[in-house]
Amino acid sequence: MRKMAFIFGALMVFLAGCGQVFFNPEPYRVRLDPPQLGYEVDDQGRIVVVGNNAVVEVAPGAPEGVLERYEYVYLDDSGNEILPGASLGSGSVGFPFPPGREEVDGQVRYRWNRSEPFRFSLDGSVAAEHLSQGAPLNWRARVTWYARLTNGEERSWTQEYQIKFPLK
Repeated sequence: MRKMAFIFGALMVFLAGCGQVFFNPEPYRVRLDPPQLGYEVDDQGRIVVVGNNAVVEVAPGAPEGVLERYEYVYLDDSGNEILPGASLGSGSVGFPFPPGREEVDGQVRYRWNRSEPFRFSLDGSVAAEHLSQGAPLNWRARVTWYARLTNGEERSWTQEYQIKFPLK
């Protein structure tokens, strides 16, 4: 009986992993390095926002495009907006990303791909508020990314990134 439970559990984990690869509902994600948004405090007590490198990850078969812009809001651990009205922001990116395929010797191969890195970081006023509140653990940025694909389609998706102090 234990053997069957173990096999069933292993099968479920395997299928869940396959679902992420083959049935991913969102073919684009923006990954950050470091993976959280954050800041440090220097020896003089000044807040120093850590810069993040960001890349657009493209699922196998997804078309190429341009990451045009983003909108964000910062949320506390209860899901309430931090600095209401002030933390809602937006920005332009205009950054191209490749398709989720490649052609080698006339053969098309579908594969994960990623863009060149670009910069995306925490807002300094939110870092100051986070520090003044005692650096709570579950503050986050909710970012909606907007892209235009080469086939003319517009695509958007939303991701959340944790705010962390200190972030080294």
